[in-house]
Amino acid sequence: MQFLNRTVAWANRIVPTLCVGVALSAGTAAHAANQSAPKAGDTPGAQASTVAAQEHITPDDPVKVRDALAGQMPGAAPHSLSERLRNLAREPFGHIFRGHAAATDNGQRTFLFMIPAPHGILYRSNTDMLSVNVPLASDEHPDAIQLYESIVGPSGRGLVIAPDAKAKGYIQKIDSIELRTQGKTKTTARGRLKLSQENFEKADDYFAVVLVCTLEPPYLTETREHDEPTDEEPTDVTRRVSTLHGNIQAVWLVNRKDGTVLSKGLRLAK
Repeated sequence: MQFLNRTVAWANRIVPTLCVGVALSAGTAAHAANQSAPKAGDTPGAQASTVAAQEHITPDDPVKVRDALAGQMPGAAPHSLSERLRNLAREPFGHIFRGHAAATDNGQRTFLFMIPAPHGILYRSNTDMLSVNVPLASDEHPDAIQLYESIVGPSGRGLVIAPDAKAKGYIQKIDSIELRTQGKTKTTARGRLKLSQENFEKADDYFAVVLVCTLEPPYLTETREHDEPTDEEPTDVTRRVSTLHGNIQAVWLVNRKDGTVLSKGLRLAK
């Protein structure tokens, strides 16, 4: 009889313990399933715009990309264009563009080109809604996205007459890099997103648009022009326009002070 009582008592202690263990395991499994499985009503676009609070990016330098493709990096050994592309970019396309299927067996690599957005950002604090309508093209080349521009030298407009421009040092060198895509020209970043007042103030007008893209043949084309001084523009101007040819996969909004990703749900429009 005593043996039977001890057995029952042992069973009474063990059964609740097993129940608690099973319940904890089931709760953990359910939590993991909820984290990994998309919720009902989610769409790929909605998932793409969901961003972890601590996600940061480091953009690619379009000048380094251009110069490497042109074979102008000092001391660079001759390589094929595809080899140069693989050496330039740090991650395959699929690793950057999370949550989407991507073909990387063709050697394509992802580039992140950041473009400052000092204009075209509107924030409504009463609804925490941020509207983005940022033009990415220059006035001179409205059919391409301008990634970079450098102007070295003074302009003589309003200061000198055309015959005296060169002698008085009004000489400019303009270096610009643009991105062109096939198909319809879309050069304006647009979108709307929920953004807390805290994150808006952290950005402090340092918003930027990031283009997630791959480069495609012919990869790089260039034009060089020289304009003698005229009465309208009394400046000796030499222009170098480098065009990267690519395929834009996504448009993000970031805080360019620290590279924090604020949204992955922007789009390109005309």
